[in-house]
Amino acid sequence: MKWDLPERTEDAIVAYLQAQCSGDMRISAAWERDEAQYPQVLVHAGTTEPVSEDAAQHDPRMLAVAVAVMTEAAHELDGNNAIMVSARERNAAARSQVMNALFASDLLTHLIAQNIADVAFSMAQFDSTARTTEGQVLVTTITGAVIAEPVEGS
Repeated sequence: MKWDLPERTEDAIVAYLQAQCSGDMRISAAWERDEAQYPQVLVHAGTTEPVSEDAAQHDPRMLAVAVAVMTEAAHELDGNNAIMVSARERNAAARSQVMNALFASDLLTHLIAQNIADVAFSMAQFDSTARTTEGQVLVTTITGAVIAEPVEGS
């Protein structure tokens, strides 16, 4: 059995977001890119734990997932240096696209449809957001949980 449920979960979410989000957003799993390019979306499946106390190793696991939507805190200017789109507007637009996808009532169906090998999903739900800044980058972190299990023979 492989212990790569976090990576496979990230792959499913990345594939889904790439299909749902338009524009120039760079969407990837955590640790997949060396340099930041904005707007950027990073998907990270962190803590995993068994769904039940008496679970066997191959049983479903709950994965905590964080999706960070990041944009530069810089306005989009025209040729005369007039603000065409503010940094806040760009951040809100990027965040809205990702949140619309992640808060969809049929998110689980969409993750299953990504056909990621050797994993089965039985629950996916995002439920909270936090806005912060990191230097000159506006960051919204969307958190949730996914239940996944390795497919027999993986």
